[in-house]
Amino acid sequence: MSKSTRVIFVPGMKPKPPADIHHRELYRCLLEGLRRVSPQVTQLFPKEALTLIPWTYLFYGKNRDIELDRPGIKRILEVPDANPDDIEEIESLAIRIARMLRILGDTLPAFGRLIVKPEMRLTITEAHRYLQDRRHVATEIRSLLREALIEAWSARERVLLIGHSLGSVIAYDTLWELSRGKREPGQIDLFITLGSPLGSRMIQKGLCGAERSGRQSYPTNIAHWLNFSARGELTAFRPELKPFFGEMVELGHLRSLRDITGFYNHFRGNAGLDVHNSYGYLANRVVAESIVAWLKP
Repeated sequence: MSKSTRVIFVPGMKPKPPADIHHRELYRCLLEGLRRVSPQVTQLFPKEALTLIPWTYLFYGKNRDIELDRPGIKRILEVPDANPDDIEEIESLAIRIARMLRILGDTLPAFGRLIVKPEMRLTITEAHRYLQDRRHVATEIRSLLREALIEAWSARERVLLIGHSLGSVIAYDTLWELSRGKREPGQIDLFITLGSPLGSRMIQKGLCGAERSGRQSYPTNIAHWLNFSARGELTAFRPELKPFFGEMVELGHLRSLRDITGFYNHFRGNAGLDVHNSYGYLANRVVAESIVAWLKP
């Protein structure tokens, strides 16, 4: 990788390990994903080329113990593909029903409030806290990414921006705000979203620009957008984003938007199978193929 290239990663919700530890583990998983596709490319991707936006401590005021994640990380690094047991669980009737209920609850909020489980209720509350910018927490979070982007653009670096889960919403909102400035400071060469909830009606109603229409409702500083959603996703229960954001291509805001689905994220953490896990996404060959293609000169 040349000095003119940078990968910026925005994690999703829930507390994360301290930034330096989290960065190290994310880099290990991403590097292994790249190695599985093209071992030569790993030599072009030094650790300092990955920038982490550590927003979760600002939001939660606490860190996650990395020891909870180590067994899952070890497995995802050693086992490149889902085994039959993984696939059977991912394709289970229980997962399919849970996904349908998420879609129904998002479409009919009154029904959703009746069926939502306590853990999911907490997640929704936390999402609303961000979307409503309570105590300006969303503004503070987006400022972290804004500073990293402006620094990269000022250094004339090509930027690959990766947003996982709510991190994709933070990234989208930040790019929209930068698009509305007096002068657009730069452009994202490639925007990658992983397990993104941007297809949720609840999320869409709270996005920056949601109250506007047409050209004013979207960011204008993204060249290409790739959206990845693994099989069995419950956070990205509407896995394809083109139906919601395809107008960006028609308006000329984007050169391309592509949804990539149908692959397996077989990460198993302390709570069992977790197809939404960011370590699993970064180590996945399907995701890595697109990053390798972007990194190669």
